[in-house]
Amino acid sequence: MKLVHKSGSIICNPNFPASYWGCTVSTFFPNNSLMTIIANTKKEAVLPPAGDLKAPNGRSKKFFYNLSGTTHTSPELVFRDLPIQLSVSRGQEFQIWYGQDWVDGNEAHNSGQTCVEVYAWYT
Repeated sequence: MKLVHKSGSIICNPNFPASYWGCTVSTFFPNNSLMTIIANTKKEAVLPPAGDLKAPNGRSKKFFYNLSGTTHTSPELVFRDLPIQLSVSRGQEFQIWYGQDWVDGNEAHNSGQTCVEVYAWYT
C-alpha cells in the first residue's frame, strides 16, 4: 500500500515543525518517527502490523514506528515487504489514523490535517 501526500500537514507538538506522517525528534520519539496507521473498522492496526508498533519511553500504548528510507516529510509512505499477505474483500473499508489520536493519547498538542491519495496492489 502506498500513501502519497497531496496537501496539508500535521503537528504533534507546537514546538516541532510540521510533518506529513508523524513527528520529529523529541525526548519521546526517535528521529523521524512515523505515526500514520492504517486500521480496519474495528480500529485494529493493519499497516504497519501491530507487532511493528512501538511505545514512547515507559508508556504502554504503541503507536509509532520507523520505516527504512522514509521520514516524517517524505512525499510517499510505502508499506513494502509485509510479513503476511493482507486479505481484502470487496467493499471492505479502512481508516487512516494519526497514532496519538488512534490510541487517544496526547492529542491536545496535535493540530492540522492532510490529504493523501491511497494506492494498493491487489492480486
